[in-house]
Amino acid sequence: MRRIIREIKRRLLGSPPKEKHTPDPEEYSAIAGKGSFVPWQVEAYFLALNQYIDEGATVLDVGFGLAYGLNILAIKAKAVSGVEVDPKVYAYCQDTVVGRNPRLVHLSLYNGYDLEFPDDYFDVVTCVDVLEHAEDYHRLLKEMLRVSKKGVFISTPNRRPEYTSPDGTPRNYWHLREWSLEELDEILKQHGAVDWNFLNGPSEGPLTRTKQVVENTLTLSPFVYKRRL
Repeated sequence: MRRIIREIKRRLLGSPPKEKHTPDPEEYSAIAGKGSFVPWQVEAYFLALNQYIDEGATVLDVGFGLAYGLNILAIKAKAVSGVEVDPKVYAYCQDTVVGRNPRLVHLSLYNGYDLEFPDDYFDVVTCVDVLEHAEDYHRLLKEMLRVSKKGVFISTPNRRPEYTSPDGTPRNYWHLREWSLEELDEILKQHGAVDWNFLNGPSEGPLTRTKQVVENTLTLSPFVYKRRL
C-alpha cells in the first residue's frame, strides 16, 4: 500500500516545470492512480457517510475520479449520481462501476461548473479533492449548494509547509491553490454555516478525525449547510 501511495504522490507532484505557469485543468487525469485508492479520500467519504448522509438519501458526488467513493456513499444512500470533467476516468468507470451497483443511477461528464440538475435535487452533494483544482471555486460552491437540499461535504488538502513550495504555491503542480483553516473558513462562510472536520496523520494512513486542527492535519473536511432564504 505504501508503495502505491508513493507512486501516486510521485505522479501528482512530479518535477516542477522550469518556467512557472498556471496548470491547465484539462491536462490532469486521475487515471494515473487506476487500480488503487487514496487513503485520505476513502476516509473522507466515510466521514461524509457517517455524519451527513441519512439512510435513503440521494447523493451527488462532484468529481468522482476513480469512483470508489460512489460505492461508499451507496452504503446508506438509495441513489448515488456522479459528475466528472475527466473523460479518461469517465470512460474507465463505464467498465469498472456502471451496472455493478444498483444504487448508482447516473454518471455524466460536465464542464466543471454547471450541473444539469434542478434546484434541491439531491439531499447531499460531496466534493472530495476537487475544490483545489477549480479556477472559480465560488461559482462551483454556489452551483453545488443550488442542487442540494441539506448542503455540501468538501474535503481538500490542508496547506502544510512540507507540501508548499518556497514561493507559496502548492508542490502538487495540479493544485491551483491550497488553504489553511482560516483561509478556507473565510471562503465557505460566505455560502453557509460550516461544520468543521479534520483528517490527521500521514498520507498513507492511519488517519484520525477531529473537530479541531492539530499539528499533523492532512485535510480540511467541512460540511457547508445550505442557507434557506
